[in-house]
Amino acid sequence: MDVGESRFVVVAKLRDLSDGCCLRVMVDDHALILARAGDTIYAFQRTCPHEKADLAQARIEGARLICPRHLASFDLVTGQASAGWTLDALKLYPVRVVGDDIAIDGDAVCGNPPGGERKVWDFTSR
Repeated sequence: MDVGESRFVVVAKLRDLSDGCCLRVMVDDHALILARAGDTIYAFQRTCPHEKADLAQARIEGARLICPRHLASFDLVTGQASAGWTLDALKLYPVRVVGDDIAIDGDAVCGNPPGGERKVWDFTSR
């Protein structure tokens, strides 16, 4: 691997992701979703930034993701929520398709994890 090149992790096969559908995947213990809109594959955090709804149950309409719980939508290119909602942006991750393999940038996932930074609570020190 060259310096500066990302580490892409194969998470699924293209044949397993139909147009307009979502698929749950894992990258380094982080739960993500793959979605397909035509020939474009998107990868993003598994839970809605608003009420933590499972986005595997979301609808895909063009390059927009419709949350199954509150019907706000997210732009799958920028992550921004639809007008009228004050929400954190949806965390998006780079995807590569090589042959039938779908891979997600593992370094991007670890650098900006879907659930935020993990905390380890140490109750032994005071």
